[in-house]
Amino acid sequence: MSRFIERIKLYLHENPLFRRFLKNSGYMFSSSTISVAMVAVQAILAARLLGADQLGLITLVITINTTVNQLFSFRMGEYVIRFYGKAKAEKDQGQIISVIKTSALIESITSICAFLFIYFLSTWLAKVWIKNFDLIQASHLIRFFGFVILANLTTETANGILRITNRFKIQAVLQLLQTVVSFSMITLAFFLNWGFFEVLLAYFAGKLVIGTGPTIMALKAMNEDYGRRWFLTKSNSRISLKDTLRFAVSTNLSATTKLLASESEPLWLGYFIDESAVGLFKVAMSVVNLLTIPITPLIQTAFPDITHTVVAKKWAQLRKLLKQITLLAAAWTIPAGILMIVTGKWLVWLYGPDFPSSYLTFVILLFGFAVTNIFFWNRTLMLSFGKANIPLYVLAGGAILKMGLAFIVIPRFGINGEAALLSAYFIVTTLLLVLIGYRVIRASELTDLAAGAA
Repeated sequence: MSRFIERIKLYLHENPLFRRFLKNSGYMFSSSTISVAMVAVQAILAARLLGADQLGLITLVITINTTVNQLFSFRMGEYVIRFYGKAKAEKDQGQIISVIKTSALIESITSICAFLFIYFLSTWLAKVWIKNFDLIQASHLIRFFGFVILANLTTETANGILRITNRFKIQAVLQLLQTVVSFSMITLAFFLNWGFFEVLLAYFAGKLVIGTGPTIMALKAMNEDYGRRWFLTKSNSRISLKDTLRFAVSTNLSATTKLLASESEPLWLGYFIDESAVGLFKVAMSVVNLLTIPITPLIQTAFPDITHTVVAKKWAQLRKLLKQITLLAAAWTIPAGILMIVTGKWLVWLYGPDFPSSYLTFVILLFGFAVTNIFFWNRTLMLSFGKANIPLYVLAGGAILKMGLAFIVIPRFGINGEAALLSAYFIVTTLLLVLIGYRVIRASELTDLAAGAA
């Protein structure tokens, strides 16, 4: 055993980039490990307290707000990582500050627009997606939860700052705090036999924590790195407006396409079926998401490291890093997925008497989530190269096909049909982006070799 440990230490010593990746992921993973049990118990308590119909309603209220917010979002965290990282490598402090100011301004404007959209169109949103509850009450619930958007005014920019400056420990603490707040309130609601609004309030409070916390800590980080008056520093961006808009719009369209195709299932089921179907699908997703929780920290920490190697044009190191993180993800995903299939019926039973039929839905979803888990870096790689348009084209093609099939598949096969569409979408788009990514690396490497030979 001691020899095995020594070999691991030697391997990590010889691979400093992978060692840093594991260190940063470790901060996030520690938080996720604690959170996973709390999130699982929280979902079980909420499902048993509310039942399928009310769980479906609360899922729709949250999803409507999240979807609208993301439709307006330009994913400014990715903008920060991309251009802050480049400016930092060039030791250009003025450019760094300009990137942060630009990002925060754009994000603030889009967040306010998203909130106003929710506020004034809440009745229409409720009419389209909520079937079996009072229209006026549903619109008020949607409008109330919309205030979370204002709490997330510059959260994407803030998270980008925390990630690119390697303050992953702070993000881990904030994520854990969010989980503790929601978990505590839902647990209290369960044992005191409270109802729907108290559970919604618990999710609302958690969103406030994860919305305002990163902004406060990012301001603190900027003050530490660039002085308390950094925001008063005059700076002229060397990034053209055209490049800024192209990157922001491309990431928005790419992520929006992904959102509509793979993160808006409650809306599809609410539109075609009802809140009960949404509740059943929510439970299946809650179980399958247990597979993704340890991988989420890897996604957050991989982007800066991948970007660093791309900017430095260290292609061999990049390939090695991608291989290492893929094997790491597979080492968790494959055995955990098999175990979850074996124990899945028992896991679904824990959520209450309304949800046994969620098991088959969960198994179908598991195959797609397993592929995205293992190759979690597929879209991140393209963003690091500044090729945000490539994921857009791939995801858009898959999304158009999936959404077209939804009108045939969901009315006929219900939640299992939606699960099959989502799983197939994940598998096809992920593997295609992985293939394209390796071709981009190879093309970049050949270009550098040709330039060196000349």
